[in-house]
Amino acid sequence: MRERTLWKCPECGHRFVTAHIWHSCGRYRIEDHFAGKDPVVREAFDRLDEVVRRFGPVTVYAQKTSIAFQVRVRFARAMPKKRWLDGHFWLKRRAGHPRLTKVEHLLRNDWIHWFRITEPAQIDRAFVRLLREAYGIGKQTHRRSAGL
Repeated sequence: MRERTLWKCPECGHRFVTAHIWHSCGRYRIEDHFAGKDPVVREAFDRLDEVVRRFGPVTVYAQKTSIAFQVRVRFARAMPKKRWLDGHFWLKRRAGHPRLTKVEHLLRNDWIHWFRITEPAQIDRAFVRLLREAYGIGKQTHRRSAGL
């Protein structure tokens, strides 16, 4: 089965599965999210970015209030704070991990897992496994294998 081509916003250049989907359209720089933040916040983000890029192709781009990670769909976000890195990722089940601060149930099997990282070493093997699972959601392989 051939994947549909992603729609590209003519204003900001970001790509989406659905044409004309609402988004915080604009051109932002990843570096700007770290202005005035403790260096450990950038180190934590760089570790997160490094881990996700090992899974395969990914687009990482800055939005107005966050940094998005996308394969076909956005599957994770990072929000740099003054002294830590907040963020979330999407899974098709509820999971647990010490870094998780909140888990939100959306529709059917959609769960948003919020995390807080205060130092890069907190991105441990178990956290990496959850990110890899979220990356699979971003690829939309779950939809193709389920016949959707």
